[in-house]
Amino acid sequence: MEQENETAPSVLNKPVGNIEKKKKTLIPVRITIVGLREVTEKSNGESYKVPILKVLCNHPGKPEPIEISKIQVLIDDKVITKTLWIVLDADDNIQIGSAVEDILKFTECETLSELEGKELDTVVESKDSAFLCLKLFN
Repeated sequence: MEQENETAPSVLNKPVGNIEKKKKTLIPVRITIVGLREVTEKSNGESYKVPILKVLCNHPGKPEPIEISKIQVLIDDKVITKTLWIVLDADDNIQIGSAVEDILKFTECETLSELEGKELDTVVESKDSAFLCLKLFN
């Protein structure tokens, strides 16, 4: 590895510091749904096999809306995390048993467009994750 700038110290001779990086985490709060997006491409430009639903929410910790694409539900006394894949049935309707149906059922909405304005609680996805999920249980 060649040194480009002769006056700058080489990273090869630097020790590990003692300042921990601050984690950018949002605390779980009650959010308001302000919009929805159907995403068909991954960030690297590849297409998803099934589109994913991004729920746009106002969070007091950020000035702009955040996107949430996972929910947590309670099944047989276990908390399960599900991704909001937009799975359609043979009649081209939202698939029964999908995560998207879970959010509609929990909010008592018949269509996704009815979610706008709804308030839901959030929860941290897991102890190893900084991402928030929509909490669909009491």
